[in-house]
Amino acid sequence: MALPYAAADKKRSALHRLTLRQMFLIAVVLGLLIPALLITLVGFSAQRDKLTQRLETDQRRLLDIVSLGMQEPLWNLSRQAGSPLLASVMDDARVIAIRVTDTQSNTVFLSALRSERRIGSVAFVQKPVLYRGEEIGQVSIEFDTEHLAIELNSQLKNLILLVIAQLALSGLLIFWLLQSRFFRPMQTLTEQATQLAGLKLDEPFAWSRGDELGRLGNHLEWTRAELKRLIDELRAKTLALESDMARRREVEEALRRSEGKYRELFWSNLDGIVISSLDGQVLDANPAFLNLMCYSLDQLKLQNFWTLVASDSEPVERFNLDNKVMRFGYCDDFEAVYINRLGNPVPVSVKTVAMRDAGGRISAVWRMVRDISERREAEERMQLASKVFENTVEGIMITDPDLRIRSVNRAFSKITGYSEDEVLGKKPSVLSSGRHEQPFYESMWQLLSDAGAWQGEVWNRRKDGEVYPEWLAINAVRGAAGEITHYVAVFSDLSERKAADERIQFLAHFDVLTNLPNRAHMQDRAEIAIQNAVRDHHKLALLLLDLDRFKTINESLGHSAGDALLQAATERIKRIFPQTGMLARQGGDEFIMLLPVLAEPAEAAAVAEAVRESFAEAFDAHGHRLTITPSIGISVFPDDGRDFETLVRNADAAMYLAKSSGRNSYKFYTADLNARAREILAIESQLRFALERDEFVLHYQPLVDMLTGRVVGAEALIRWQHPNLGLIGPAGFIQVAEERGFIVQIGNWVIREACRQLAEWLARGLPKMTVSVNLSALQFRQQDLTAVIEDALTEYGLSGDCLDVEVTETVVMEDAEATLAAIERIKAMGLSLSIDDFGTGYSSLSYLKRFKADKLKIDRSFVRDIPGDSDDAAITRAIINMAKYLNMQVVAEGVETREQWDFLAGEGCDLVQGYLVAKPMPAAEFATRYGETPGVELAELGL
Repeated sequence: MALPYAAADKKRSALHRLTLRQMFLIAVVLGLLIPALLITLVGFSAQRDKLTQRLETDQRRLLDIVSLGMQEPLWNLSRQAGSPLLASVMDDARVIAIRVTDTQSNTVFLSALRSERRIGSVAFVQKPVLYRGEEIGQVSIEFDTEHLAIELNSQLKNLILLVIAQLALSGLLIFWLLQSRFFRPMQTLTEQATQLAGLKLDEPFAWSRGDELGRLGNHLEWTRAELKRLIDELRAKTLALESDMARRREVEEALRRSEGKYRELFWSNLDGIVISSLDGQVLDANPAFLNLMCYSLDQLKLQNFWTLVASDSEPVERFNLDNKVMRFGYCDDFEAVYINRLGNPVPVSVKTVAMRDAGGRISAVWRMVRDISERREAEERMQLASKVFENTVEGIMITDPDLRIRSVNRAFSKITGYSEDEVLGKKPSVLSSGRHEQPFYESMWQLLSDAGAWQGEVWNRRKDGEVYPEWLAINAVRGAAGEITHYVAVFSDLSERKAADERIQFLAHFDVLTNLPNRAHMQDRAEIAIQNAVRDHHKLALLLLDLDRFKTINESLGHSAGDALLQAATERIKRIFPQTGMLARQGGDEFIMLLPVLAEPAEAAAVAEAVRESFAEAFDAHGHRLTITPSIGISVFPDDGRDFETLVRNADAAMYLAKSSGRNSYKFYTADLNARAREILAIESQLRFALERDEFVLHYQPLVDMLTGRVVGAEALIRWQHPNLGLIGPAGFIQVAEERGFIVQIGNWVIREACRQLAEWLARGLPKMTVSVNLSALQFRQQDLTAVIEDALTEYGLSGDCLDVEVTETVVMEDAEATLAAIERIKAMGLSLSIDDFGTGYSSLSYLKRFKADKLKIDRSFVRDIPGDSDDAAITRAIINMAKYLNMQVVAEGVETREQWDFLAGEGCDLVQGYLVAKPMPAAEFATRYGETPGVELAELGL
C-alpha cells in the first residue's frame, strides 16, 4: 500500500525541481495546445461530413443523368445514340466504370471503363432505367473515393498550419509579457537574495515598480540595510573582543614561556630542533631531529653534541658558537655535515639561537637543523646537467615558443661559428642555408606540432658562409598545463661523416695508394666491355702486369720506398696507356690493363711493349735510384675466356710464364699454360693437409770445418713426401706456401722436428753438433717466434747453442729496430744467427755491425764460378775479409769442385757445405754416415 504514496511523492519532488519559468511555459503550452487540438478535430470532422455529402450528391446526379439519357437508346437498342452520353460522364475523373444492362435479354448494352488503375477505395451506385413505367434496363456506376481522401488531407494540413501559426504567435506574445513583467524581475529578486545569503551587502537594491514584486524588492533592500548595520556593529565588537583576547593571551604566554619551551612549535616543527648545553650535553630534541639522526631521545641524551658533527664541519660550528651566538645571541644559516647513528653523513642547514636563564645569562643553545640532502642532490644534478650541456659534442639550442634563441652551448658555437651573444634573441633562421624549400619547413613544423618531436638531416650555414649537413632533433617542452614553453634542438655536424662516407665509397672502388680503380671496379667495367664486345662482335684484351723483384726492394728499403715506387710506376704507365683503355691496381705490385676494343692481338702486344720500354729509365724512390722491370701476361676475349675471372686467371698464367722466361717481357696466354696453373692449384689444395698427414721430412746437409774436415753441424732442409708426386724439393712448394700463408706453420714444424731429431741423435751417442734451420720473413716477424723456439728446446731438453737460425739479409734489414729486438731475444736464449745468401740483397753494413751475426753465408751464385770469374772471386774475398774484421765465421754454400775448395781455403773461409762434401740426406743416413766418425777424410775429397 506504500507504493502509490511513494510514486506520488516522487512525482511531487519532480515537479518541485522545475523552475518557475519552466512551470509557466508548461502552463502556457498546455493552455494553448489543448483548445487548438479540440478546435482542429471539430473543424476537420465537419469538413469531412460536408465533402462526403457533396460526393454522394454528385453520384446521385450523375446516376440520374445516365438513367434518363439511356431510356431512348435502350428502348430502341441504339448503342450509337447512347455512347456519347457515356463518354461525357466518363470525363468526370471520379468515374471509373459505367455499365448499362438490358433486362429483357439480360446482356450488357453499353459499358465504359477507365484505362488507369484505381488508386483508392471504390463506391458502387445502381438505378433502373424506366421507360413508360416499365423497367427496361439497369445502370451501374463505379466511383473512385480517393479524391475525397486527398481533399480531406489537404484540408487537414491547412487547418494544422493555421493552428500552429496561431499557437506560435500567441506563445511569443505571452512569453514576451511574462519575460518583461515577471521573469526578469523574479531573476533580479533571486540574484539579490543570493547576495544577501552571501553577505554581499555593500551595494543597495534599487526598485521603482509599484506592484507586488516592487514591494518585495523594497523589503529586500530594507533587509540588506539592516543586516549590513548589524554586521558592522558585530565586526566592531568582535575586533574589540579579539584585541582584548590577544592581550590576555600575550600575558598568559609570557607566564607559560619558561615552562612550555614553546612545546607545540618544538614538537610539530618539520625542521629538526636540538637543545644542548654550552659544553655539548644534549638536553632535548624534537621528533624531526631524532628521525634525521636515527636516534631515540634516550639514546641521543647519552651523546655529546660534538660527536654528531663531522670533523670537517666542527671548526665552523665552534667558530659560529664562539663568535656569533655567544656575542649576538644567534647565528644565521650556515651549512654543515652531521653524522647519524648509522655513520652516514647528513648535509644540513643550521640556525643557532642562544637560550638565557632568569638572570639573562646564556645557559644553552637551540639549533634548528634542516636536511638539505635533496637540495644538494638537486644542485649536483643541475651542475651535472650544466656540465653535460656545455661539454657535450652535440650542439644544443633552446628557444622560447616564439622561436627566439634563449641559450646555446659551446658545441653550438664550435659547429656554427656563432658565439652565444651573437644569436641570443634571434631566430634559428639565421643558420638557414637556403637549400630547403618552404614545404620542407612546413612539413617539419607540422610533424613537430602533432608529435612533439622531429628529427632528420638538414643543411645549415656557418657564420663564415660554409654550408654543412647536420643531423637535427627537435623536441617540444611542455608545461604543467600542456602548453609549449620551449623548443630544444640537438644537432651534430655530419661533415666528417659525409666525408667518411665518400671516402668509403672511394675505397670500395679505388686504390688508396695509386688512386687507380681497384679490382672490383675493374671487374664492373670489364663486364660492361665484354657485353659491348659480344654485341658489336669485336675483341678485347686484358693485360696483367707484375713488377719483377719488387718484393726484394720492398723488404730491403722498406714499405715507404716500395709505395713511392708503385706510385711512380703508376704515373709512368698512365702516360703511355691509351685513353680508351682502363688501368687498375689489383693488389701488391700487380696492375690490370683493359683494352675494350681490339682489332687484332698485335695491338695488345704493342701496348705491352710500350709499357715495358717505359720502365727502361730508372726510378727515384726516397733517394734511391732503382731499376725495375715488368712481366706482363695477355689474354684476349673471346679466345682466352668469355668472362672476367677466366681472362684474369689466364692472363695471370701468361704473366708467370713471362717471369719464368727471364722477366722483363710479355707473353700471350696459350692453352698449355693451364696445365701449370692446375699443377700449382693442386699443390696449394694438398699443401693445406700436408702437415696433418705428416708428409714433410727433413734432410740434412753436413757443415764441414775446412781446417779439420770435421762435421760441426748440419743444415735442415725440408722435403715434401707427396703421396702421388713423390719427393718434392722446396722449390716446388715453398713459394706457394709463402703466397698462401702456410709458411709460418711449416717453419714452426721444421724447428720442432729439427730439435727432436737432434735430441734423438744425442741420445744415440752422436757427438754434439749444431743444426741450422731457415726462417722465412713471415715467420721471423711473428711475435711468438721466441716462444716456439723455447718450447721446442724445452720439450726435447736441448740448450740454445744446439740451434742455429738462418735468415736472409733482406729480412734483417727490414724494420731494423724490430729486427734488432727479435735478434736480441733469440741470442739471449743462446742461439747463433747466420745471415743467408749474403751479397744478393741490399746490404747495410752499419746494420750488419749492430746485429752482430755469428756467421755469414756466401751465396752459391758467387761460389759457382770461382776461381775462374774474377768478379765473383773479388766479391767472395771481400765478404771473407769483412767477416773476419767483424768477428764472424764465413760459410760457403754450393762448393762442388776442388778448385773452389782450394780458393776458399786460401782466402781463409771457415766452413763449407755442398755436393763436394755430401748432398742433403735423410736423418737415418746422416746418423749412419757421421755417427761414429763425425768428419770427412780430406783425401776422400781429393784434397
